[in-house]
Amino acid sequence: MNQEQNEGQQVRFGSRFARMFGYVTPEDRSRWEQQRAQNRPNVNAIKQGAMSALSSMMEFGERSIGAKLDAADRVAAQQRFGESHDKVVNRRRDPNTRTIIESVGYEPEDDREGIEPDLEL
Repeated sequence: MNQEQNEGQQVRFGSRFARMFGYVTPEDRSRWEQQRAQNRPNVNAIKQGAMSALSSMMEFGERSIGAKLDAADRVAAQQRFGESHDKVVNRRRDPNTRTIIESVGYEPEDDREGIEPDLEL
């Protein structure tokens, strides 16, 4: 028994010494695989399906909220642009085809206030 214990200690010491230098034995690999299999959680198929469905619903909700926020930002930017610019419409008639051609442009609003004409007495 004493000799068997001594040999077992030498093998363990040799294995530890080899691992210090990066050498891994096949026995070590198989023991690690067994430990990984024991530590791997058992996931129920129904639970996994429900989690997958919930995660896709959450992603859809996040995208929907993001799209609504983007749309609100665009509407606000359009309103700011509309308030700060004047719409200028130029119309002209094409003499050959008798169609009316309109071109629309935007110019920055003039911040100056109009002066009212003086009342004459």
